[in-house]
Amino acid sequence: MSDRGEYNCCDKWGGQVDHISSVRAVKQDTTAARAQLFERAGFSGRKTELHDDIPNLMSRYSLNRAASIRVLGGAWVLYQEPNYRGPHYVLEKKDYNNHSDWGAQGNTVGSMRRIRFS
Repeated sequence: MSDRGEYNCCDKWGGQVDHISSVRAVKQDTTAARAQLFERAGFSGRKTELHDDIPNLMSRYSLNRAASIRVLGGAWVLYQEPNYRGPHYVLEKKDYNNHSDWGAQGNTVGSMRRIRFS
């Protein structure tokens, strides 16, 4: 997700293909950005809490999988690969008991960043 502006190339806004197939609005949440990633479904096991963008979860937290996620504030984009690349999913404020709740085929996580509203 990039800042507001004009983008002459899909790479500039994080696109992986040269077309857009769907768009949806993300609700603005004024609660402080906060997300918790858990190693097991049902919000159990080791917990990692995020408050800001993390370009590489493995190098920062030795984490490359999340079985459940709780978004307590803000809206986030979860990417399967480090450095905000690969398949990605928008997570709004709610509990995601397992990876299928956020629409993924598996529980791989590489990076996450907050959606900023201006």
